[in-house]
Amino acid sequence: MRRITFVLSWIVAAGLSTGTPLDAQLPVAAPPDVLINDIAASHPASAYIDQSTLLVAEIGWSKIDVDSFFALTAKLKGDYPSDTKVVKELFAKLRAANAGDVYVIAGLETLSDGVPLVVIPTAQPATLLQSMKDIFGDHMRVSPTGNAVLIGKQEQIERFKSITPVKRDDIVTPLRDANRLDHTAVVVLPDLTRELLSRIWPRTRPDGFPSTSSPSQMALDVKRLVVTFRTPPQSQIRLSIESVDEAAAERITKTFAAMKQMLGDQLDQITIKRDQLQVILDADQNAVELFYTAALNARREAAMASHVTTLRRLGIAIYTYENREKHLPPRCFVNPGGQPLHSWLVAILPDIDQVAFYRSIHLDKSWDDPANQQMMNTIPAGIGDNELPRGHTVIRAPVFPGSLWHGDGPPKTWKDVTDDPADTILLADAPPEASVHWADPSPWIISEADPMKDFFGKRDRVQVLMGDGSVRVLGRAEMSNEKLKAMLTIAGGD
Repeated sequence: MRRITFVLSWIVAAGLSTGTPLDAQLPVAAPPDVLINDIAASHPASAYIDQSTLLVAEIGWSKIDVDSFFALTAKLKGDYPSDTKVVKELFAKLRAANAGDVYVIAGLETLSDGVPLVVIPTAQPATLLQSMKDIFGDHMRVSPTGNAVLIGKQEQIERFKSITPVKRDDIVTPLRDANRLDHTAVVVLPDLTRELLSRIWPRTRPDGFPSTSSPSQMALDVKRLVVTFRTPPQSQIRLSIESVDEAAAERITKTFAAMKQMLGDQLDQITIKRDQLQVILDADQNAVELFYTAALNARREAAMASHVTTLRRLGIAIYTYENREKHLPPRCFVNPGGQPLHSWLVAILPDIDQVAFYRSIHLDKSWDDPANQQMMNTIPAGIGDNELPRGHTVIRAPVFPGSLWHGDGPPKTWKDVTDDPADTILLADAPPEASVHWADPSPWIISEADPMKDFFGKRDRVQVLMGDGSVRVLGRAEMSNEKLKAMLTIAGGD
């Protein structure tokens, strides 16, 4: 089911991809005849639009480069999706059936449906029907209707097949605009919807928000949103906001102008233009790249904050383990012959809310033994790193002469730590080349001759967990071999 949900959501989101067109724009097949005779009648989505329709998105899938899109996704999220093959398969089937642009339609009943309706015009509905069934299986209904294939829930499709289309130039006209870009979404907010939003949204302006209008007022001001965008190499995004009257248009214009001034460089490349009741924001390629950079920086900051939380959580787990077992976690589990089996992280799994997982592990067998296959497929929250091989972590226990993790004797206790805990390193982020699978007992050995080289690698900063549970960032410029040695040892008297 996750795969099906992914494909549906990807159809909507894919317009944010990068790359060059896959091939020329394919012809769009006409929908069934409808009982309206205006500009909307000839549009492929017109037969499925009625008075309750709130959104129609047009996705020019033939202009999307899948590899580039997922590369961008990985860059922004730090996680390369595993469904690239699924989407490529989908696009191949669309191409084989000579399918037109994909349309996503949502209305008042979409919340209860759980998914929007997907309309795929095609000159070969029978061919596309079987192809879509192969992808969606029994999870979603795939149904032919005229020169199109519908994808959605069974009741939803039956409802759309029986609707009486109505004239909705407010939705269809932007989808016929010759100046629109590769992908376009139209959101229309009826009076009742805007009134409802104004009642549930805050009536006061959020602190720090550069606007004199409250969210409640903004809900009343906006009548229609049209966003149209083009993928790189000539990236462009255009947002058109249609307001209810002149006063609303003025408020919206002032709000975005204030946001642009407050955010400075991040919005410097965006132009704001007012045309009667419409406020148009246009972002060119430079602006889009600034968005990507800002999003990437935000992801990195969020990842760093999350990593600090993980290190602190591990510190608490080590203290909890010591309080229960009366000794600190061993550097690794070993069998009677002294062969390492599991890392120190396995020992504290129960203390990071992984009791059931811990009980499923065969502690008498190696972490990579077939009997412990679940250890290869399960990664404790916060331990993994999306930029490393699956299951690998940089959170390591440094093994240095005199450190907490040095030696093969009995596990140590807090009594063995006679140096100031606030200046004693328990765990640290190893260089990426020193990462291992989180359950791998291989030691991270820090050389006595040049600990700075092993500890920092090519980096200038390293996050560490100290003996008092605090997390610090050590800078290479402020450290020396002698200072690092003092922080790695637990009873050096320094």
